[in-house]
Amino acid sequence: MPRVRAGFTPAAVAAIAAISTVALSGCGVGGTSSDAAKQSVAADAPLKGTITFQTWSLKNDKFTPYFTGLVQDFETRHPGTTINWIDQPGDGYTDKVTSQVTSGSLPDVVNLPPDIAHSVAKVGGLLDLTKNVPTLAQDYVHSGVAAYGYADLGADSYGLPWYLGTDISLWNKAMLQRDGLDPAHLPKTFDDLLAQAKVMHDRSGGKDYLMSRPPGLSDIVNSGTALMTSDGKKFAFNTPGAAAMLDKYTAAYAAGYLPSDVLTSTYEGNSALFNKQEVAWTTGGGNYIQSTQQTNPSLTPLIVPSPALDTAPLYVQGVSVAAKSKNLPLALAFAEFVTDDTNQVNFVKLAPGYLPGSAASANNPAYSKSDGTAQGDASVFAYQDMQKAVNFTPPVWTDAMNTVLNQQIALAMTGKESAKQALDNAVNRADQLLDQ
Repeated sequence: MPRVRAGFTPAAVAAIAAISTVALSGCGVGGTSSDAAKQSVAADAPLKGTITFQTWSLKNDKFTPYFTGLVQDFETRHPGTTINWIDQPGDGYTDKVTSQVTSGSLPDVVNLPPDIAHSVAKVGGLLDLTKNVPTLAQDYVHSGVAAYGYADLGADSYGLPWYLGTDISLWNKAMLQRDGLDPAHLPKTFDDLLAQAKVMHDRSGGKDYLMSRPPGLSDIVNSGTALMTSDGKKFAFNTPGAAAMLDKYTAAYAAGYLPSDVLTSTYEGNSALFNKQEVAWTTGGGNYIQSTQQTNPSLTPLIVPSPALDTAPLYVQGVSVAAKSKNLPLALAFAEFVTDDTNQVNFVKLAPGYLPGSAASANNPAYSKSDGTAQGDASVFAYQDMQKAVNFTPPVWTDAMNTVLNQQIALAMTGKESAKQALDNAVNRADQLLDQ
């Protein structure tokens, strides 16, 4: 099962990386648009024939019975149809999809995250679902639909949200109480976090930390900054608001509110430090406490969950339809079947920490009511965060761009550059990488 965020813990995971649009178009697959992508699929066309459905790292003891039953259910409802389910391993999925697109063998229905879907859609490889699913906005979680709409492609949607993840905040109440902080009054915003980080630092004599990570894209967005121009063609996160946020981090780092190694290669990561009880705050999915019970049971009773600070991030997997499928009516019908509310709810029962991308799940009491335990509270907070979560990472954002941003942030936080200069440099270099 592909991981949609760093804190989720499915066994089979793979880093999600964007396909190079240059590589796709260079191999003769379409241009920046395609008549196939914009065609209308007849809603009343008879369903018959055969299609292929591709998932990503989901063929295993846990999920195989689910998909076997899913396919059998659909075929029983629609005699004369055959669904060939195939699964690709976690590693190398980007390369596999690239090969399928360039060879014209992309499966009819395919599991894609937003960044890969963007690259395939950009060369005309995916069906426009806004045009072909009239109830798209009503049937699916709004933020999930938005994740598959791209400004540089006219904001049409190219994926049906399938299973979604987000972050909540998790706190070590023993550390909080040791330094005079109240677990019943946890930070709700970044500014609240800074204020309580100062208290923890001062009362512990600099031995305890509440904050333990440098800022990233999510912090920039939460400063009120749009990462890209409205047409999605240039980066634009070098704003006064982003600079002010970075200045706050710089001041906190200089004051000793963050571990000194957060900007070095020896930095273990926020989650690792939280698990070692060296810092009092981390973020994770709604199943974090349940997972920690298995890996670090002594920590579990100390964890108090709360909603994410400011706006929560969205991590999403979806189902797309190949624009060049030879059986579009069947492909579209099956994609909608896979992602209808009943099938989504049944799927996420096998995937703790994830939530369905169907809008109807908003009325499901299983997600909106806690059983009174910390894990129950965490699940409800994750559900609540999901309703307003945002997919912070642009589909064109790459590891190389992230490296540049991290380098510039480190220069600012160590006083070698101003926040404005660091962000200007990061934007300029990211634009150069985007144009390559």
